[in-house]
Parts: sequence; structure tokens; C-alpha cells
Amino acid sequence: MQFPKLDKKSLTDGIRIPQMVRVRQKYPDVDLADPVGTLCEQLRAMDAATVAGLKGKRIGITAGSRGLPYYKEILKALCDQLKAWGAEPFVFPAMGSHAGATAEGQKAHLAQFGVCEDYLGVPVLSTMEVVTVDTLDDGFPVYCDKNAYEADGIILFNKIKPHTHFKYQHESGLLKMICIGVGKHMGAATFHAWGYDEFGPNMERVSRAFLDKVNVVFSVGMVQSPTDNISHLEIIPTDRFFERDAALQALAKEEMPRLKLPRIDVLIIDEVGKEISGAGMDPNVTGRTERFSQEAGFRAIAPDIEKIVLLDITEKAHGNATGCGVADIISYRFANKIDFASTYTNIITAKSFRMGAMPLYGNSDEDAIKMAIAHAFLRDTDSAKIVRIRNTLMLEEIECSVGCLDEIAKHTDIEVISEPYDWEFNEAGDLW
Repeated sequence: MQFPKLDKKSLTDGIRIPQMVRVRQKYPDVDLADPVGTLCEQLRAMDAATVAGLKGKRIGITAGSRGLPYYKEILKALCDQLKAWGAEPFVFPAMGSHAGATAEGQKAHLAQFGVCEDYLGVPVLSTMEVVTVDTLDDGFPVYCDKNAYEADGIILFNKIKPHTHFKYQHESGLLKMICIGVGKHMGAATFHAWGYDEFGPNMERVSRAFLDKVNVVFSVGMVQSPTDNISHLEIIPTDRFFERDAALQALAKEEMPRLKLPRIDVLIIDEVGKEISGAGMDPNVTGRTERFSQEAGFRAIAPDIEKIVLLDITEKAHGNATGCGVADIISYRFANKIDFASTYTNIITAKSFRMGAMPLYGNSDEDAIKMAIAHAFLRDTDSAKIVRIRNTLMLEEIECSVGCLDEIAKHTDIEVISEPYDWEFNEAGDLW
């Protein structure tokens, strides 16, 4: 489908985009110097009984859909150590309905991160078949990937971060990897059907049932730093599963990157994608979420943002535009990259229809930005507070309009690192 360019020049007549400056937001330096070495050190310190019990055993390792620094390198180190112990590891996609909810799509999704058989030296077994391992008293089914269930044990491998739709002591992390990832499309669809208001407690009870029926040898939990590196990596024994997931969740909330300005008239986001956030762009940064009942919790930790403009979908998202529905305007480029089949599969599974609604689109980047400025309830558009970020993971260096300078001067953890300049648009009216 090709969307046309529209004759609507009067909507942006007289609108000028103010000059911009480059800005650095300062965060504490908590990055691990060597995440792969950290994993290997902890693996070498594991108790002898656990190591001895792995010899000759088939062990499945979860691989999720989110981007992660050193993703393939950490997985390879884990696979290499398991093989050195005499185990027979394999990796399996654990990502619910992502990548079109097909076995082929999910395996291809991992390959774009370099997570493939040639690199890892172990099989990558992808199926959408599941086994029902238990049914709770109220009829809630507990699913497991068929290949993983037939193995001698599994290792849960996932980053731990705040969720995009609800707040609880357990959010996106190891519990969600069990319920949504290992449960595949069936698990994701079933889980979302029960709603977000009880999402956290439901994850707890489903995970407890799962751990009673499936041998989880240990887990690997990771937290990303504000500079999009890894700040914490921990091998978690199963008897401390819930305790450590909650502790790392609290740490992730404390360390998560934020936009430090309290008020933004127009936020411009260069790219959104499922590997950046389950919601395409992180509601913990934007304050926008699909669930009206949960939105107050997200707005409390985000700036007051009047209009959001999206310019592009990442290549790794393959047209999945989940999240665009809570933005206000998208670019012409964005509109014509949307893969509606992939997007709808994802949002229907998650029962998040608002996330897939298509906003207004501009005829170019410039037109979309000017539309946002024109309709951001500004008495003086020349002093508009405009912020541009690459994505909601990368918030260390951003762009701000000169209208933000007075506010920036109040913050010791924000510094201006350039002189004012004008954006240069190409012949199509785009920034690139």
C-alpha cells in the first residue's frame, strides 16, 4: 500500500522550525566493563553438583526479541561453557507473537542480531508448538515451547526492565519470559486475554506453576544502563528466582534513562521498533501507553509532552509499527513502511488496538514536524520547546531547540555541547 502526499499546505503556513543545539544528559557510569567476562566468571563459580548434573543433558536457552548489547556474544559464551561441561545446548526463540508469530519469522528475527547456528555453534530450534504443562484452579493454562519441554532442562536468559503497560514488582523480565516468551503465541494470547490490571500477580502464579513442572537449571538476568550498555548481569539460581527478578526490576527502574526536561512541546523520535521496546517507543520515557487505566503511572515519571512525531521504523522491526497509535504525527516515510499484517498480529495478540492506530502523517519529515509545532497550543512558535532523540533507549546525547536553553541552565546534569544550528532537509523534505 502506498499512501499519497496530501495538499494541505495551509496547515503549516508561516511555521518556522527554531534553531537547535546538541545536548548531553549526564547519567551515573554503571556500565560493566566486560559483560561476557562477567558471565564467564560467574559460570566458573557455579556449584559442582549443578555442573556435574548437566553432562549429557539437552538444555534449551531462551532468546527473546529485544535488542541487547553483546547479545550474541553472551549467548555464545553461555553455549560454549555448557558444551565444555558436557551438555548439549540449543537456543530457542522465546518471543510470544513477535516476528509474525511464525517459526520461520522468529528464527530470522534472532539471526538479524547474529543469534544463529553458525555463530553460536549450537542448534536454533524454532517452533510455535506448545505443551500445556499445567492448568491453574481457575482454568488459566500454563504453556511451554515444545522443544524446550522435551529437553532435560532450560535456562531463562533475558534482560529485566520496566514494562510498557503496567507497574508491579515483576514487569518485563524473567517471569514474563516464562509466561509470554516460552509460552509462545498461545501463551501470549492467553495471558493478554486476562488483562493488564492483574498482569503482575498472574505472572507470579503462572511462573510458580511452571517452575514446579519444568526444570529451570538457572537463569541469566541483565539490566541495561542509561547509556544503553549492560550495567548488571547475574546468574540466578531457581530457588532465588522471584527475589532476584524483583531486585533487578527495582534496579532497572532506578537506572532507566529519562528525558530530564519537565516540559516538551514537540518530541521527535527518529525510529521506533520492537527491538527497542515492546511498545516501539518506551512509555516510561514518553508517558504514553495504550492502557488509559495505567497511563497516570507513566506520565508521573515522564515529561509533560504535548505532541510526539515519529520519523521512521527500524530495519529490524520489518515494518512492525506497534506504538505509533499513541503518537500524534508520523512522517511520509513512516506511513509507507508500515507492514499492517505484522503490526496487527502483534497488537491483536496483545489486545492493544490503540497501539496500532495510524496517526496523521506529513508529506515529509519537515512537514510532520511543522504540523506538530502548528498544533502544539503555542502562542509563540519561535520559542517552542522541541526535543529530538534517536530512540527511547539512546538518551545521552539529544537535540533541543533554543527555546529549551533557559530550562537547561537550571540542571547540573544537562550540558549544551554545540552552538545553535538549523536543520538541513534534503530535496524530499526529510532529515536523511
